[in-house]
Amino acid sequence: MIIKCNECTKNKIVPVSENKREFRIQNNSRYEINKVTVDGCYITSGLKCDYLFEIINRDIKEVFYIELKGSDISHGIKQLEATIKHCESEHKCVSKKAYIVASKFPKSSTSSQKLKKEFKRVNHIQLFIDTKQREVTV
Repeated sequence: MIIKCNECTKNKIVPVSENKREFRIQNNSRYEINKVTVDGCYITSGLKCDYLFEIINRDIKEVFYIELKGSDISHGIKQLEATIKHCESEHKCVSKKAYIVASKFPKSSTSSQKLKKEFKRVNHIQLFIDTKQREVTV
């Protein structure tokens, strides 16, 4: 578990937002959720995503890497990949998912499908791209 730049909670709703873009966890199971501010705190130089969440049920059960982005999805993917690589040792044997919440991006376009497929092939992690808001239930 990352213990720098973090906040642990069992709240039912755990949100992060930036410039009208929001990622929210609906914590119905009341797991402990470790919210880590990555950009400018946990990682202070180079490429990095905005946040990560460690979902904890005794041990880390799952990790969500979050990038709240304008419209440059390719750059958002590079930020996610850099953070995943940086956190490799902490999250070695843990299920991972990556999320980009963009201000605008065609959700079902062929380009988004290609980006998701390539991300999965390279990183072995599923990538989700949404516009303005994403809610995940744990």
